[in-house]
Amino acid sequence: MLNPSDPTPSDRVGETAPVQQPAIDQPPQPGLPIESEPSAPPAFGCIVYFAREGGTFCGRVANLGGIEVSASSQREMLGQIVARFKSAVADSLANGETPAWIVPPAEKRPAETKLFLPVHL
Repeated sequence: MLNPSDPTPSDRVGETAPVQQPAIDQPPQPGLPIESEPSAPPAFGCIVYFAREGGTFCGRVANLGGIEVSASSQREMLGQIVARFKSAVADSLANGETPAWIVPPAEKRPAETKLFLPVHL
């Protein structure tokens, strides 16, 4: 059995005569130097309940108060909700506050459909 403190043949090579390595200049790296890894933007879960009423899509955020919108298409409705959600969360965080989360989220009404949107600030 080998003892980890026993010298190995590779340990003994440099004991008799130290080998000096010539200095090798590294070629410059292209691009800007990076000091640290960029941090990922924070992401928050946005729970959206929406329903179609005639030709209008009505949506509301179930886990953050005060965001309700109506639009002529689902895409437009979701775009407005995401913009308002981002704004509300970013404003709260900029003021050093916690966003006004609704815990547990509001109840879904029978005609509504639930969507979960991860929103990056």
